[in-house]
Amino acid sequence: MHFGLYLVKHGVITSAQFTEALECQLLSRPQLGALAIEQGKLSVKEIFRILQAQADDPKKLFGELAVKAGMISEDELESLLYRQSTCTLPMVKIIVELGFVTADVAQECLVEYRSETSTVEESLGALIA
Repeated sequence: MHFGLYLVKHGVITSAQFTEALECQLLSRPQLGALAIEQGKLSVKEIFRILQAQADDPKKLFGELAVKAGMISEDELESLLYRQSTCTLPMVKIIVELGFVTADVAQECLVEYRSETSTVEESLGALIA
């Protein structure tokens, strides 16, 4: 479960606050093409070709199209996606910055969330093993 949904489920934030925080989080996420240019994986011209292909088939993801076109490898895509995830603001920081909760409450909830989700993951692992 997403941390934000956990907060809504436990009455820490409202659904509307979660939606606002999620929008902020999405806006903080760098575009994959910008990261690819920054890391020298793609040129601006290649980015435009991929975006054109994406305009023709909007259901296709940018990275998927770049790999399919042979412009980057699967490993390079994985590296770019990882970098993108590490550059995105964490939900816990956003809800504090928006004033939905204090830093102390956010940290306490995060500890509880991690404890609960690790217990669930351990239980699932035991079932699969």
